[in-house]
Amino acid sequence: MSREIETEMNSVRESFDLVLRRPNYVKNVIGLYMLSFYGIKRSRLMRASYLPVRKVDDALDGDAPRVKNPLLYANNLRNNIARNQLGKSPEEQLLRYSLEALESKAKPNDDPRGDFVRAIDAIIFDRERASMRRVLSAEEIEQYYRNAFDPVINITLLAIDSNLRSGDIPVLSYGQGGVYSARDFEVDWQRGIINVPGDVISSAGLSPHSSFEEVGENPKIIDWFHQSLAATKPDLLEAQLLLRQSGEKQTQVVGNSLISPMLKYIEAY
Repeated sequence: MSREIETEMNSVRESFDLVLRRPNYVKNVIGLYMLSFYGIKRSRLMRASYLPVRKVDDALDGDAPRVKNPLLYANNLRNNIARNQLGKSPEEQLLRYSLEALESKAKPNDDPRGDFVRAIDAIIFDRERASMRRVLSAEEIEQYYRNAFDPVINITLLAIDSNLRSGDIPVLSYGQGGVYSARDFEVDWQRGIINVPGDVISSAGLSPHSSFEEVGENPKIIDWFHQSLAATKPDLLEAQLLLRQSGEKQTQVVGNSLISPMLKYIEAY
C-alpha cells in the first residue's frame, strides 16, 4: 500500500472519529477536504497535520472519551515527535507523513517538528493551569495565545506552500486567542481555563473561584472583552489586505477562513 493511500485511509478514519465526538466540527473536516481544489497534496498534508493535534486538544478537554489517559497520551505523542520515534497508530502515521512532507520543503527558518512539539506543549499547559485555576497577567495571556497558535499557523502556511509565516500575520494567533476566549468564556471558566487578566478579575471584585454567574454579567469583565475585541478588529482587516497582496490564492482562502468568522463574531459581540 502506498504512503498516500495509507494516509488517506487514516485521514478518513480520524475525520470520522472527530465528527462522531464533535459533530460541530463537520464543517472543519469538509473545509480540509475542499482544499483539494488548491492541490490534492496540500489537502492531504493539511489533514495529516491537523487531525492528530485536534485529537490531543479534545483528549485533554475531555472530549475524546476513547483516550483513557489523556495527559499520558499527550506527553507520549509529544515526546515521540521530538525524538522522531512515532509508532503505528493512525494519528502517529499521519504525523509521520506530515513531518516528512513538511521537513522536505521547509525553509531555513522553518521548524515543523518543533512547531508540533510547541503546539502540544501549549495544550498541556492549558490542562495544567485549568487544574489549578491559574490566573495569568495580560502579557502572559498574549504570550500564551502566541505559544498556542503560532506553531499551528506556521505548520498550516508551510503545508499550503505559502511564503508567509505567523510572524508576518501575528493577528492570526492573538486574534484567534482573543475571539475564542470571548466565545468560549463560559465553558473555559467552568473548566478552569481563565483568559481574563488577574488585575481585571480583582478590580471587578472577583476571584478565580467566583461562579460564572457572577463573572459573566460583571460590567468590568464585559468591558474588558469589548475593548480587547475592538482593538483586534483593525488588525484583522489589515491582515485581509496583506493576504490579498500576497498573490497566493490558497493563502487567501485559508487565512480568510479564519479571519471572516472572527470579524463576524466581533461585529455581533
